[in-house]
Amino acid sequence: MLNLSIVMKRALLTIFLVLILFPQPVLAQEGINLTISSPEADQIVQGLVIVSGTVTVLGFSSYELSFAYKDDPTGTWFTLQNSSLPVFEGELGDWDTTTLTDGDYNLRLRVFLLDGSAQETIVTDLRVRNYTAVPTATFTPTATPFAQIVPPTAQLIAPLPATVTPSHPTPTPFPSNPAGLTVPSISGALGRGAILSLLLILGVSLILRLRRE
Repeated sequence: MLNLSIVMKRALLTIFLVLILFPQPVLAQEGINLTISSPEADQIVQGLVIVSGTVTVLGFSSYELSFAYKDDPTGTWFTLQNSSLPVFEGELGDWDTTTLTDGDYNLRLRVFLLDGSAQETIVTDLRVRNYTAVPTATFTPTATPFAQIVPPTAQLIAPLPATVTPSHPTPTPFPSNPAGLTVPSISGALGRGAILSLLLILGVSLILRLRRE
């Protein structure tokens, strides 16, 4: 009877310890809670990175934290931390990225169970940028709509056709005719003719008078 009481006390103590180590919210989803909460996928990391998360699993034995090159075809993983203690929303290990070349990496959290099986979760596309420029997000201001004032359209008014005044060609004077008679020349000729006629008459009269005598 005494032995049975001691066994029951030990069983109750074991159940109590299990409830403390594995709270009910954590033991949901078939008793597995295996997550990496930080860093997150596609995040840029630099320097010493603290890896945080939770690893609480029924039948827990130990966990391993490791990393690998994203495009490594060999699937080689490099161990960062081994532990036989479960972690609930705490630090799983640290990752010194200064010893690595800049590039893209994956981070894996693997838990080993007492039955020899294993469970794992992987954070992909972690971008290590210690020695290359980190792209910064550019702020693009949002254009505020405003009323657009449309200037009046200039209308081209065709000018009225100018009134054309007919111009008559200026007559070109004919060149002087050397054979033409002018009024002075005519008057002079008539005068000379009259004088000659008068002299002729006087001469004839004189001759007739001389003959009479």
